[in-house]
Amino acid sequence: MSKEDVLNYFYTNSTQYGIKETFIILLCGLAVGMVIYLTYYITSEKIAYNRKFNWSLVTMLLITVVVMLMISSNIAISLGMVGALSIVRFRTAVKDSRDTMFIFWAMAEGLCVSSRNYRMSVTTVLFIAAVLIVSSRIPGIWNKYLLIVTGEGEPIDRERFEEVLKPFIVSFRIRTANRDAVHEEMICEIKTKGELNLNVIDELMSVPGIQSVNWVAESGETVG
Repeated sequence: MSKEDVLNYFYTNSTQYGIKETFIILLCGLAVGMVIYLTYYITSEKIAYNRKFNWSLVTMLLITVVVMLMISSNIAISLGMVGALSIVRFRTAVKDSRDTMFIFWAMAEGLCVSSRNYRMSVTTVLFIAAVLIVSSRIPGIWNKYLLIVTGEGEPIDRERFEEVLKPFIVSFRIRTANRDAVHEEMICEIKTKGELNLNVIDELMSVPGIQSVNWVAESGETVG
C-alpha cells in the first residue's frame, strides 16, 4: 500500500457530523456539565467556593467533547491533534485534591458524551453526583478545633484550665506553648463529639490568668 493509498484511507474512512447532530451532542454535554456544576456548588465549602473554577469544569467538558468529535470525524486530524496536544503544558497548581477529582470527572464525562453513549453518561454522572452529595452531608465522628488561649500578667492555672475543659471534649493535646515575662499563649488541638459549645468559652474565661479564648474549626487540609 502506497503513501497515497494510506492518506485516501484516512480521508474516506471518516465520519462527518452535521450541524444538528453536533448541536445535540453539545447540548447533552452541557446538561451533564450542569450536573457537575451543581454537585461542586452543593458539596463545596461556601467560604472557599470558586465560581469561575466551577464554570471552567463545564467548559472543560464541552472542550473535551469538541476535541473528541474532531478526532473521531477524521483520522488524519486525529494524528495532528495528538501532536498538537502533546506540546501543551499546564503549569497551574491545583491547591485542593478535590478540585483535581472534579477535573478528571469532567473530562471522563466529556469522553462519554462525545462517544454518544448517553445512557452511560447520564447514569455515571448522576451516580457520582449522588455519592459526592451524600458523603458531604455525613458528619464526622469527631469535630476538631484549635483552641488558642492567651494570658497576661499572672500565669494561667493549668490544672483549673484542664478541669474546666474536660467535660466538653473527647481528647486534648497541646500543640504549641509560648511564655515570656508578661504574656503566655497555648494552642491546643481539641476533639469534641458535637458542635462547639459556646458555654465552654465563658467557663474558660473564669480561669485565673486567661485573658482571651479563640476557637478555630479544622476542616480537611485548611483551617477555617
